[in-house]
Amino acid sequence: MALISERDKKKLTGIFSEGLVRPVRLVVFTVEPRRVWSPFQKQCHFCEETVALVQEVSQLSPLIHPEIHDMDKEEELAKQMGVDKVPGLIVTDKADRYNIRYFGIPAGLEFSALVEDILMVSSGRTQLPEEIRSRIRQVSSPVHIQVFVTPTCPYCPRAVRTAHQFAMENPLIVADMVEATQFPDLADRYQVMAVPKVVINDTLSFDGALPDPIFALAVLKAADQMTDQESDQWREVENQLRAAHLYH
Repeated sequence: MALISERDKKKLTGIFSEGLVRPVRLVVFTVEPRRVWSPFQKQCHFCEETVALVQEVSQLSPLIHPEIHDMDKEEELAKQMGVDKVPGLIVTDKADRYNIRYFGIPAGLEFSALVEDILMVSSGRTQLPEEIRSRIRQVSSPVHIQVFVTPTCPYCPRAVRTAHQFAMENPLIVADMVEATQFPDLADRYQVMAVPKVVINDTLSFDGALPDPIFALAVLKAADQMTDQESDQWREVENQLRAAHLYH
């Protein structure tokens, strides 16, 4: 059974035909289904669906190239690409320049984020304002952004897109979409009570899809690279988020 309707396939074919410039790689990590359950083996409830989705998308343009890997059999490659859970999907180019990652199938409303990421990587450009792009590029220490989502959350794709644009602008930034219901242990660890929930460097977290300039301030805060003026701005944001019970 197809995961993308014929109507959507036709629409996406047109979008990719007009918007794709350079080849895009969709790198999927999966594991083989287990016949016998074991607590010591990785389980993947949506690996087959994720592979099927990527293959369907790749059929819509000759510039989209799927790569399917088994995490158990290719542990070194998974480690190199920062994949520690399945299903894992990386949207990148020939040179592996971008840390744009999905953990869990990007289904439902999250599919729109995947489409936008494919277009972004192919064009080599984000839609961020130049001021934000400039500041994000100045980040000089590693930053890990995790955006916890669910397929029916209307605000989640926006938070994922912002995080992925930051990752494209700066190779030191790794940005993950994490499907909360597919990784309940991780959601429990970070106390995900509402989505989207954004966790940066395990030191800063907030709920909601913040505007790009405020999201950028959070990244600079987590990287400890704010100017005095930005620190003043962030204090005001913190107060507002705390008052709304959105800052942790």
